[in-house]
Amino acid sequence: MNSGLRIGIDVGGTFTKAVAVDAATLELRASAAVPTTHTASEGVAAGIAHVLDDLLAQLGDERARVEFVAFSTTQAMNALLEGDVARVGVVGLADAADLRRARKRTKVGSIGLAAGRALETEHEALEATRLNGDLDAALERLACAGCTAIAVSGAFAVDDPSLEETVAERARARGLPVCAGHELSGTYGLETRTVSAAINASILPVVERTAAHVEDALARADLRVPLLVLRGDGGAMSVSEFRRRPSLTVGSGPAAGVAAALHQLAVRDAIVIECGGTSSNVSVVKGGRPVLRTLRVMGRPTCIRAIDSWVVGAAGGSLARMQGRKIAEVGPRSAHVAGLSYACFADPEELRGAELELVAPRDGDPEKYATVRTPRGRFALTPTCAANALGLVPDGAYAKGSQEAALLAFAPLAATMKTTSEEAARRLLEDAARKIAHAVTDAARQHELGDDVPLVALGGAGEALVGEVARLLGRKVLHPRHPEVLSSIGAALSLVRAERTRSAVDSAAGAAELAAEAERACVAAGAAPATVAVETSYDAKHRLLRAVATGAVALETGAATRTPVPVVERHAAAAGALGVTEETVTLLAANDFYRVYSENGSGRVAVVDELGVVPVAENARRIFAGRGPEFVARLAAELHAGSLNLGVGTMLPRVLLVCGSRILDLSDARRAEEIVAAAERVLAEHDSEAVAVLVR
Repeated sequence: MNSGLRIGIDVGGTFTKAVAVDAATLELRASAAVPTTHTASEGVAAGIAHVLDDLLAQLGDERARVEFVAFSTTQAMNALLEGDVARVGVVGLADAADLRRARKRTKVGSIGLAAGRALETEHEALEATRLNGDLDAALERLACAGCTAIAVSGAFAVDDPSLEETVAERARARGLPVCAGHELSGTYGLETRTVSAAINASILPVVERTAAHVEDALARADLRVPLLVLRGDGGAMSVSEFRRRPSLTVGSGPAAGVAAALHQLAVRDAIVIECGGTSSNVSVVKGGRPVLRTLRVMGRPTCIRAIDSWVVGAAGGSLARMQGRKIAEVGPRSAHVAGLSYACFADPEELRGAELELVAPRDGDPEKYATVRTPRGRFALTPTCAANALGLVPDGAYAKGSQEAALLAFAPLAATMKTTSEEAARRLLEDAARKIAHAVTDAARQHELGDDVPLVALGGAGEALVGEVARLLGRKVLHPRHPEVLSSIGAALSLVRAERTRSAVDSAAGAAELAAEAERACVAAGAAPATVAVETSYDAKHRLLRAVATGAVALETGAATRTPVPVVERHAAAAGALGVTEETVTLLAANDFYRVYSENGSGRVAVVDELGVVPVAENARRIFAGRGPEFVARLAAELHAGSLNLGVGTMLPRVLLVCGSRILDLSDARRAEEIVAAAERVLAEHDSEAVAVLVR
């Protein structure tokens, strides 16, 4: 059968890479890479256009088989690491009675992002009843203070977002990109939603430019197919959602790489290290699934869920910062940021007579980063160069360069350090590897992974760096195929899209039914139900309803090649996840997307989708199912019974809620009322039996 092709694009800090993958066989059909275009007028989108042109040229007539283009990007993460963010005006909203507390909780001040980098905010607090009279003046003051984006956060806006929407509309009318807190989270916690909205707003200007240019690139290439974006939690979003909520893509680079590693290597437990040119990401796979977490930015909680990833400011292209005759630190500045080529990829003749030159890669940086200058230009000394100088990069590897050129380049640094070229290279490589090894050690300790758990080497610099990390830690290394483009492959394989249209006289009447049909089709195509989002629209001219569902393959070993399984296999999957015999497992509830099993009605529960994937396997102290008001009333009673009053506060049980295609983890809730309100909202959206799991 002539199956379609999926294009995956990964925008890294150093390189932008694209692949075309056969949707049926998972075969890599073509690949291309270009330097990421940070300084171009179109930003990183220029690189996307260039790499797409290169890839399509390779495909030739096969371009007609392309089904969609999916991309993952480190743009949001790199913007935060580099401090490349807008000054944000924060508008806090509350009724008169709550304004004092809301003023305090929405005044978030300077939000630390990375060493020496911060997101600066200005603040206005407005009373809801005086909004019409005060809002324009407040927005004018924020604009005059240099704010080029707005975050709006209102007390109890998750219940009634109308005031946040009013502020957002007025800000957009002034040409200011804006993020409202309720767009990121439906949970309470005003300060958390404010910080999240401010972070999201700070990267809106650069992301808007990227989205527009990427769409233009597809149009110029005459590639009229859907454009999807990978989220940091492994889910998917449309490009319109990407424009509004770019912070949800934080971690999408690691998510894509981990997804591809799961599909290709079928690992159960592993520590995945993806080494690019600017940063390295360390992620954990446990029990065949990656670990997710709610992100904290310099200790401050957000609403953003992503792969539990340690981001290290050291990678294959990192520069060494000198302190006297010693290397003080490798990274976080990279050769790409400094606009330099790696010395190991130059002709050896270009490096003869090289002299050490200390530079500032960016304005404001100290002039202490080591490079070498020759009559033919300036070159970077990087960990990739060091690994090549020491002969550690295998033949045929993406990071393989010239050992002779690398040794010549390290000679002037070695003279300053009063050592040999090999020893100077070793010290630089070890410094970078040690920073990554610290993150690996933290990840292994936090998730209780033993010394026998292997490292997985991903990224263009993976084969140059991960071997040294493994040597330092005494772990073995797994090398997947095509590690340099594996994140692009992951983006191509992970995303799923389904579209349904229907002629309609009344656009409102059939929208919900058509949306449910598109959602089911997306799940049938391989998407994990909890990742699916549906957007509906009505074409009045042609009287046509359209529902587009986007989702992602479950981040679990083997999920990319799975098909729906019989009920008996889902039953067996539940027993396997719980570590018990099939005879002891009882079906508690079922809907179109999930079957919920428990061990003889006890406090052990497993949720299984139709592909046999188990997104939840927990020990719980209470499990119950039901519908409507009776279910909500029981949930409230169980929360009251299960809460622990500590005097200064109340410790709530962790609650998982399964309803329709959704699995809600409500562990971030601070009050029982928040959990009950969330249950009421999801029950209103889905005509389905709900299951509550109160976790031990």
